[in-house]
This record gives sequence, C-alpha cells and structure tokens, in this order.
Amino acid sequence: MRISLSLVVWTLALGIAALDTDHGAGIRRDSDTGHAAKIRIQESEHTLDIHSPIDNRQASLDKALKVLQQYQQSSKNYNIPGRYETQLKTYRDISTFFPKVMRQYVQGAARVFSSVFGLTDRTEARYTSHQNLQPKGVKQAIQTVRKLAERGHEESLFALAEIEMYGKFGSAMELDLAFKHYQQLADISGNATAQYMLGLFYAVGLGSTEQQNSMSLLYTTLSAIQGYIPAEATLAFKHLSGIGVPVSCNKALGYYQSVARKAIQYYNSGPVMGRHMPNYRARLSDDNGGAYGVRTGPYSIHKVVDRKSFDELLLYHQQNALKGDVKASMTLVDLFYHGHRFAPRNFALALKYLRQVKTHLFTQQGELRKGLVQSEVNTGAQAAGMYGIMCLRGEGQPVDTAAALKWLSIGAKMGHGVSYNALGVMYQAGIEVPPNRERAIELFKLAAERRHQGGQVNFALAIIDAMPDIAHENLRKAAEKGHILAHYHLAELYSGVAELFSGATGAEMQCRMAVASYKFVAEYGDWLHSPIPSAATAYQQGRLDAATLGYMQAAEMGYGVGQLNAAQLLETAARRNAKSGAEAAGQIGNDNVDAAGRNAKGNVEDGQATAVASLWSLFKTREAHVRQTLAYWTRAANQDMPDARVKQGDHYFYGLGVEQSSEKAAAAYTIAAEVDANGLAMWNLGWMYEHGIGVQRDFFLAKRWYDKSIEVNDGGKLANYASLARLCVKYVWAWLSGDDVGESPLFFAPRPVTQEEEERAQAEAGAGADGREGQVRNINHYEGDNYVPDDWEHGAGALDAEDMDADEEPPEEDESLSGNLFFIALFLAAGWMFLPFR
Repeated sequence: MRISLSLVVWTLALGIAALDTDHGAGIRRDSDTGHAAKIRIQESEHTLDIHSPIDNRQASLDKALKVLQQYQQSSKNYNIPGRYETQLKTYRDISTFFPKVMRQYVQGAARVFSSVFGLTDRTEARYTSHQNLQPKGVKQAIQTVRKLAERGHEESLFALAEIEMYGKFGSAMELDLAFKHYQQLADISGNATAQYMLGLFYAVGLGSTEQQNSMSLLYTTLSAIQGYIPAEATLAFKHLSGIGVPVSCNKALGYYQSVARKAIQYYNSGPVMGRHMPNYRARLSDDNGGAYGVRTGPYSIHKVVDRKSFDELLLYHQQNALKGDVKASMTLVDLFYHGHRFAPRNFALALKYLRQVKTHLFTQQGELRKGLVQSEVNTGAQAAGMYGIMCLRGEGQPVDTAAALKWLSIGAKMGHGVSYNALGVMYQAGIEVPPNRERAIELFKLAAERRHQGGQVNFALAIIDAMPDIAHENLRKAAEKGHILAHYHLAELYSGVAELFSGATGAEMQCRMAVASYKFVAEYGDWLHSPIPSAATAYQQGRLDAATLGYMQAAEMGYGVGQLNAAQLLETAARRNAKSGAEAAGQIGNDNVDAAGRNAKGNVEDGQATAVASLWSLFKTREAHVRQTLAYWTRAANQDMPDARVKQGDHYFYGLGVEQSSEKAAAAYTIAAEVDANGLAMWNLGWMYEHGIGVQRDFFLAKRWYDKSIEVNDGGKLANYASLARLCVKYVWAWLSGDDVGESPLFFAPRPVTQEEEERAQAEAGAGADGREGQVRNINHYEGDNYVPDDWEHGAGALDAEDMDADEEPPEEDESLSGNLFFIALFLAAGWMFLPFR
C-alpha cells in the first residue's frame, strides 16, 4: 500500500531538519549550559480540536508537526559538542598487567580516576535533564499527536511511533510503545515503513521484543514487496550473508538490483552528468583514536583533521587567497564544491573563489595571461574545466550553456580530462552544438586516456557493442576508482551473463560479481534510504541511544561502517551498564566487572531480575546486548573493517556473548594479524604462544609475533619490549626447570631449517588457517573483486588530503646480540612481575 503524500512530505521535512547539525560554521555554542537559549512557543498555537472530522484531524496533525519541526530546527537543547569523543575508546583493563594481589587496588584507582575526570555520567545526566526543558508548547504538540493516534489516525500513529522510537524533540525513548504503535499501524494499513520497523525489532530483539528471525523475515519481506528500499537492502544482505536464511546469491542479486536501479534513476534525474555522491560516512573510531583508543596497525585509523585544525587550515588558505595565491584559491574551490564534514557544500563560495582564479590567470577574451609558470598553466586548465561544468550544471549560478561550451573548449585545448568528458556530453546530447556522436566518442576517448573515470565510462558505453573487451576494461578501471555508473553497468553485464547461463559453470561467480557491484551502488548511491546521516546527527547531539539505533539499521542493511559504529556504541553501553551493575551489587573489588554487571542485572527470563539503573539500554537483557555486539563485530570483520576481527577475538577470549573459546580467539587474532597486519592482534598471539593459551606453547612463535608487532605498531613498542623481556625470563626459567624450550637459544640465530621442514610447516599453516577462518567467519559473507576499501568512507577534501601522512617503511628487525641482551637486562630488573603471571 502506498504511503500518503502528506506522510512522505512530513518524513522528508524531518529528514531535512535532522541535517541541521553543528557541522557548518556560524552555529553558536554555549559551553557553560550545553544548549542554546530556550524557545518560546505560543500556547495558542496548540489549542487543537482532535474530535473534529478526518480532514480537520489532518490539519491538527500538520499544525502540531510544524511546531515540532520548528523546535527541532531552532533548538540546540541536546547538542553537547565534543563530549563523547573519549567515551568510545575501549581500553583494556590495565589491572591484568599487575600482580593479582594488586589488581583490585588498581581497578579501584582506575574507577576513581574515571569518575573524577570522565565525562560519561555528567553528559548523560545533562541530556536527561534536557527533557525537563521541553517547552510547554512542544509538550502540547506531542500530546496532540498522541491523542490523534489513539483515535486511529494513521499518520498520527506513524508520527508518534517515530517520536517514541528515536526520542525526538527532547522526548524519552520508549521502544515498547513504539513497537506497539508500529504494530497497530501495520495491522490497519499495511504501512511499509511500519512493517520494516517491526522486522528490525524482531531481527535484533529491541526492547522487550524477543528475537525471532522468522517474524523479522516476514515483516521485512512484506515491506520489500511494496518497494520500500531499506527493506529490500536488508533482505539482500540477509540472503547474501545467510543471516536467518540460507545463502542465496540469486535472491540477493534480485534485491540489490532493485535498490541499485532506483539509485541510478535518482542519480540521472539530477543535472547534466548526474548528482553529487553522498559523502557522510564516518567511522566513529577515526575520531576517537581507533576502536582501542590507539593506532593498532597501518589500516586501523583514517587520520582525520579535527575541527580546530580545520578552522586553522581554512583561515590560512583564505588569507592566502586574499593575497592572490592561486593554489590556495583552488584548494578552497575544491573544498566548497565537494563539501566537507566541517564545511557543507557551497556552490556560491566555490564559484566566488573560482572566478578569482579565472580573473588572475585568464584575460577577458579567455586567453592565458603571459608569463605564467607551468603549474599556473595546469591550474588554469583545471579552473576552465570546473567553471564550464558549473555553468553547464547551473551550480552557483543559472545554467549558461554558451559559457559552458566556451570554457570547456578552452580546458579541452589545454588537455584537461574533465573538460574532454563534459564537452563530449554536450556533443552527445546536442547541448549548444549539433549532435555529433563521432566527435563525442573522440572526446570521451581523450578523457579516458587521461584516466578520467567519467570519460572511461562514457567511452565504454559508446563502444560496448563494437568493442566489448575494450569497453569492459574501461568500466573495470573506472569501477576500481569508485565510479558509481561503472559499478552499475558492470553489474548489469554480470547479472545478464549469470541469468543467461544459469546453472552452468561460472554462473555463480558472475552472480557474485554482479552482487558486489550492485551492493556498491546501493550503499554509495543512498540519497533516498540511508539511515547514516540521521545517526551521525544524533551522535553529534549527544543522543547516543538514537545514534545507536540508526547505525543498527545501517548494519542490518549491510553497511560495513554501520556495523562498525553500532558495535562500538553497543560495547560502550555494555561497559557502562556493567560498571553501574557492579557498583549496585557492591562488587567493585571483583576481578571481572562484566560478570558483576551480569549478576546485578539478573536473569529477566527467570524472574530474578533486580535491574540496575543503566544510562541507556536497547535490549531486554545484557546478554542479548553483548550477543548483538558480537554479531556486529563479526559482520564488520567480514567486511574488512579495522580492529573488528580483534574485537571478535576478544569476545571469544573472554566469553562475551558466546561460549568462551581461546582456540577461536587465537584463530581470529591470526586472521587479523596476517591479513590486516594488526599490531594488537600480533601482540595477543605472542602472549598466547608465550603462555600456551588457545595454542601450543611456543617461545619462538611468541617472539616472532612480538617482533612483528613492533614493526607495525609504534605506539605499542614499550609493551612489546617489556613482553620480550618477560618472555626471556620465562624462557630461562623453563630451560632451568627442564621444560621443552626448543632446539636453539631463543634470542640468538636459530639453526637452519631444512627444505623438508619448511614445506611441512607451510602445509600445516595453510591447513590451520583454513580451519581457523571457517571457525570465526560464521557469516558466509562475500567480498567481490570490486569491493572498495575503507578509504571511500571518507570523502576526503583538499584539506583532508593535506593532513594525510604516508606510512613509513617498517624498520629492519634487530636481531643483534646487544639488542637481545637489552631485553634480558630490562626484565631481570623487573623480575618481581614474573611469578604472578605463571
């Protein structure tokens, strides 16, 4: 059934309002009170007649929603900027590095330090107090929506469910009431959004709802049948990964194809050459020093510029631009044209700086000024092409095809690839020039030769019938650079082959390749269906519960960044709840705070619960909470999200949400160490081989992993050196005790390995790796050849690019005798730490 027009309009209005965050410049912050000035709303606006006929009920609802939207747009009541950055760092319990007799005192000191200097409790308390600051007019508007919903008004039911689901307009989150109203709306009208939300409740077990895959599949399928895009994306990922259903590439292909085609249709509905791509994906771990609060490997953190540094860089470039610096002006053009998380896309500003560059480099007749150096000539070609495109697309100014033709021709004469492609589009479509297909193909080819992705795609589509091999190669190259149309057309080719040769050898591979490209289009062309922008807005406002719900929706739809962010937020909540539970039960001195939290929380199903007061909780029990956290870490790991595989190993090692298994933990750490070069996973493996936990005790492998961890993880060198020193002492102790310590000294050159021994070790390692991967990859997720690495999740602008640091080459491993003797002396001086670790 179709959602009514007014409901769609209201939903879009709320989505636009949700985008009003503190990203842009000029938002006033109040660091003392944490919120902006209160809004005064006239009570007379909310004297609404809910007993009137249906048309009047709709009018009453519209008035109430208008008030709520005004409040959301104007109020910064729950905007607490910069308060949650340190809360997502999941540091390990440092007490485990101390002797057992000292651990309870170290834990107590850490809790005191956290309570004195931490911001968690204060910020959450401040957000709770904001509910009491809700203006009376807003309360009356929400009450109006509630009364209309009680009388069975469908759109009021939907509005009320959304308020209760996400805690909008300063209201408290009430998941069970939201479920009730979604259920009522789905029963009355079969509303697709309500059915999808019910599927989400059953999929993850939100609130008091029991997790039921069958009910989740039922409601999600009913919603997808009506063409609701989030439901289609969710089903596609379920069938691709085998979540609650058998793995089926063909079914995943059908759903992803539907989503991708809608995305491309919307992409092409924009200006000439398509819409700009969304660039709002951010990994929360990048802003918080990584999932563990530190850099654990070369891929664990995208180095991002913070707001203060961004403002300083922006001011620097603006000042240089005022002095006539062409390079600084073009940097600002790129920044405002493409947008940045701290500077929304602004075509007017981009055009302003672009005109400055044009005036500096070109005469009024469009000729380059004399005396320019080569770098300025190259900048002139770029400026001419960009100005022509902005004229052609009507960005920052009305559409001017004549000016577009003039400046694109200038850029093309200077060999600019972007100009070649845009000029080819004009000849192909007959814009300002007679249609000329041959000339268009010639220009597309020139653009493709200059490795312009748009030119490669257009050239491929123009020659695909005559030269399919060359066309496919150009599409593949453009897809590798992340061009959405290249992925889409490759997916269409692969899906056609898979359908034509269904059941034949190779059809399954063609299907998987098509799914990989369709999935890219569905996730990166998500203008119409992404929950990530609203989740990011809620996170920036300090509403972590609403942010977690949004990222969980993205996770269920298959977004790797959604799975990573949801897992991290859920883990943060679990740690807080465990801490609160331990304090309530008087078990602060226990070694395992998580166990204390579980004991205090109790078993709800057995009726023994004396639930502790938690900061926020989305699940019925803590066990369900931790189990879902593990599921998201696992799915994120299967999509190559940084540190996720290590987190999965931690859950197996400590038995969080799963049966404790040191062997599976070691398998997860091995994959993270060998595939992701994760330094923390390497250190974990070294520790496990040193102590014989989950693996057979092997001093030589322990030293090898410690050495590798030093190479890739500069921040963990001190811990690795201490571990190597401790390993030396244990090795000596084991040797003196008569234990098997191998055939050669640990810190000296080992005996040469024969070829037969090396081949046998490689065969055993290969078999072990296959088994370990099968153990921990319990979701049969496929990453196709066209999977794009995490770098695409940060649409890095010019200022980000300047802030990126290249990874340095790892140092050569020092196996010198003096270095090894240093390790021995270091730990012998701290030998008192040896015995408690035995």
